[in-house]
Amino acid sequence: MKTKKLVKLLPLMLVAVIYISSCNRSNNVNINTSIDSIDTIAEVSEDLDNAKQIFYSLPAPHEVASILIENQETTYNEDILNPVNNVINYNTNKSMALNLGIYSADLSYASLFEQNQTVISYMATSKKLAEELGILEAFSETTLKKLENNLNDRDAIIRIISETFMDTDAYLQENDKEEIAAMIIIGGWIEGMYIAIQLSEKDASKNVKLVSSIVEQQLSLDLMVTFLNTYKSNKQIEELLVDINSLNEVFINMQIDVTEDGDLVVTQKDYSLLCAEFEKIRNKFIG
Repeated sequence: MKTKKLVKLLPLMLVAVIYISSCNRSNNVNINTSIDSIDTIAEVSEDLDNAKQIFYSLPAPHEVASILIENQETTYNEDILNPVNNVINYNTNKSMALNLGIYSADLSYASLFEQNQTVISYMATSKKLAEELGILEAFSETTLKKLENNLNDRDAIIRIISETFMDTDAYLQENDKEEIAAMIIIGGWIEGMYIAIQLSEKDASKNVKLVSSIVEQQLSLDLMVTFLNTYKSNKQIEELLVDINSLNEVFINMQIDVTEDGDLVVTQKDYSLLCAEFEKIRNKFIG
């Protein structure tokens, strides 16, 4: 499945502006200092470019659940979703952005099982969070009407959801809201993993294919850690890194084997620890 580019990272022009501003604060910059500064700009530029490539490889929130559970032997369980009435509890940019990602993954899951009324409800809730975050443009009344008019067309619903978040993508790119976008994608990734874990019934041997898909996401987590470290000067991102690094430690300590069919398998003990860590972080995010 093609991954969607959710965000454009910090433009390199901003680095140049910061550099010029710092030079203007001092009229006594010698040649060696200038050369060092230029080297620093080059290093920062390279870091940002690397972060861009890393983040572009991560799935968008509305794709995460699809990637993990599509074509798996799973059933629909609405009880595992973040209830829409929780939206009243989210009043900071961090909580709103994380849960916009979470509701996006819930949307994807519900749409896969053609739970159309749930899709409309969660889209409306996502619209509310987008409004609070100042990115309402993608969640228009027209979008909701389109959903209502296509309740019997699963493919159309999935397409509308995809288009909505592509519009959100464009808005975030044009308005340099990289940290908000990062938190949206983290929330979506955590929720997609949480849903998959619940559907696996936390049993490492019951649905080997699904568990294998979950364990494979260690690569996505590694990329996420690398990306977030680029923005760790942001206090909210730094706080998220604590949770993400804790989760990464669990992955690192798992003993992973590969079957003849190429599936990744882990012990029940390790899988239980992984499930518990995901649940702890997800429940923290939804409050």
